Amino acid sequence: MSNNGFHGYRGEELPLSGITVVDLTQIVAGPFATMTFGDLGAEVIKVEAVGRGDRCRNIDPIPEYFDAVNRNKRSVGIDLKSEAGQRIVREMVSDADVFVESTKPGRIESYNLSYEELREVNPELVYCSITGFGTDSPYENLPAWDMLVQAMSGAMSMTGEEDGPPVWSGLPSGDLIASMYAVQSVLAALFARERGSIRTEWIEVPMLDAAISWLTVRAGYTFGTGEPFPRSGDHHPSLAPFGVFDCNGDRLVIAAGTPSLWRDFCSVIGREDLLADDRFSTMSDRGENVEVLTEIIEAELATDSSERWVERLQAADVPAGPIHDTETVWEDPHVRKRNLHRVMERPDRQDADVIDHPVHFSALATQLATPPERLGESSAELLARYGYDGEDIERLVEEGVVE
Repeated sequence: MSNNGFHGYRGEELPLSGITVVDLTQIVAGPFATMTFGDLGAEVIKVEAVGRGDRCRNIDPIPEYFDAVNRNKRSVGIDLKSEAGQRIVREMVSDADVFVESTKPGRIESYNLSYEELREVNPELVYCSITGFGTDSPYENLPAWDMLVQAMSGAMSMTGEEDGPPVWSGLPSGDLIASMYAVQSVLAALFARERGSIRTEWIEVPMLDAAISWLTVRAGYTFGTGEPFPRSGDHHPSLAPFGVFDCNGDRLVIAAGTPSLWRDFCSVIGREDLLADDRFSTMSDRGENVEVLTEIIEAELATDSSERWVERLQAADVPAGPIHDTETVWEDPHVRKRNLHRVMERPDRQDADVIDHPVHFSALATQLATPPERLGESSAELLARYGYDGEDIERLVEEGVVE
């Protein structure tokens, strides 16, 4: 399944065609990164534990949780505690371009698959470690989960109502931030290798550092004021109208914080008189008087449905929209037109629901080629590629080295 030709994008060449990635990651951060490599055309060999596989295979709902971040990969089950299993992975790495791991501190060394060992096998390897806190952190050995990273990075402190407790984001933000840094850093290293600037590289992506880097303008607030960025619930702390507004018990988002958008917004709701109100003259004034402004706006919104208000505001190019959930978003006209919800057929079992790759090129392509596989679905085929005959493979299966 491909998006070639989608909305005028007619590229055929996959940007990472010919690149092989050996993937020793699980849950979300690593798998989302390696799935992205697969979408871009790389061959991704997903190494999973015999008998268990990626831990997210057992997180409900099954198999949808796993499927969401594991398309475009070939699954091979290997016992990495065994010398035979370690030897298989080294053979795969010897012919690969990239190795990505997200194991617990010390675990990769116990598998004899550290960067120092694998660069001896493959002197041109790009090796990426996704960690919780990094090798020189006082928290180095602390297991890192998304909620912990959101809390320790400061991200959670900004989420929630003004007078309420910090709230965990519904998205696995800490995982996804690290994942994106892993993708861009591996691509940068591959480019540098291609250019001849380097021969090999080891990359470390600590989840906490990555999440802290995304504080950006929120950190700028603190650098400028000496105060923590405030929780402000569903409204912006300094821009108005900018937030969630009630409309007859329904809710919509309006983001009209700039002077021009403020003028257009007042015109749409038929309240041009607000433009002459001293309480709302400037962005600062509107921010300081946000409560009374919200009352005025919601009184006007109550005269019609949220759907009609969204239509009017969008027609005037005022940023406004409904608040979808993970069920209703797929019915949005934008989402339907761009075919973002895709189904990858699996003839021998339940089809896989996935989200299409969001980036489109003019001369290149992305792909949805391989549906998420069963644990070890490609083991025999991949082992044969690396010189194992049928008897070898049968013996390794019997010994529990592969699945």
